[in-house]
Amino acid sequence: MISFLKDSFREIKHVVWPTKDDTRKYFFIVVWVLVTFGLYIFVASTLFTNIIFALKDLIK
Repeated sequence: MISFLKDSFREIKHVVWPTKDDTRKYFFIVVWVLVTFGLYIFVASTLFTNIIFALKDLIK
């Protein structure tokens, strides 16, 4: 267990952490993708719901 922890800390020293600008850029990319995907799901769900209700009204 001690060996594992020593190896883990040694590996952490080799990690190249992203810069502040990179972090900000990737954050906005992720937010943009999430908003775009959320809007797509909303529009698709709304259209599907309207189609289902329209078909239900035709059957009645």
